[in-house]
Amino acid sequence: DPMLLMGAVATHAVLPWLNPQLPYDPLRDFQPLLLVARMPHVLVMRQELAMQWRIETPADLLRFMGKHKQPLRYASGGRGSIGHLAGEMFQTLTRTPLQHLPFGGARPALSALLEGSADLMFDNLASALPHLRAGRLRAIAVTSLLPLPQLPNVPCLNDTIAGFNLTTWFGLFSSAGISAALTDRMVSAFAATMQQKDVQQYLDNLGVLREDLQQQDFARFVRAEHAKYGQLLQSSGMRGAASNS
Repeated sequence: DPMLLMGAVATHAVLPWLNPQLPYDPLRDFQPLLLVARMPHVLVMRQELAMQWRIETPADLLRFMGKHKQPLRYASGGRGSIGHLAGEMFQTLTRTPLQHLPFGGARPALSALLEGSADLMFDNLASALPHLRAGRLRAIAVTSLLPLPQLPNVPCLNDTIAGFNLTTWFGLFSSAGISAALTDRMVSAFAATMQQKDVQQYLDNLGVLREDLQQQDFARFVRAEHAKYGQLLQSSGMRGAASNS
């Protein structure tokens, strides 16, 4: 029987580079069926700090960092987490240093940001949104290539820092080598489920963006993501360093 699993950016694009000893090859051992959803991330600061430093946009942030003597501190859920990689991508593309503060999960990282022991965080939208709406955090930019429906007035980092594109994604995979007829049936059945209103409402409530890339298009996407994170991890010196995050 074919094995089905829900894979993600971590399992198929990041961890294979961090831990070469993984017992699977993400490109050889699995067949991409359907990209289900993406969870965008938001570069956030405490509202008070952003007001104090007069930072509203990515350009404001870069100007401030150019004048500030010490690297700003950014919190993440741990080494190898998407929040960590976003900071590495920021440093690689801007050539501006940041100080990484890794925590044992996104929740304690966010607490550190809110308490003031960190200056920045690349948080996922679902986590950040309640704090943005309550005025505790300010959204400086989103990490996706397009503005988010939930934050229509927040710019994309890519508009200021060309090449910045990072989201957590989830997709359906099967074991490699199964027949085209069977993959077609599985994709059709899952895609039909994704069209149900209660499923769409559930995903919307999670703050994720629904997707519908199928089979060959999804396979090209996975290969591109795998290559992108390989280059990023190599340029940051993290490639081959096992992570448990």
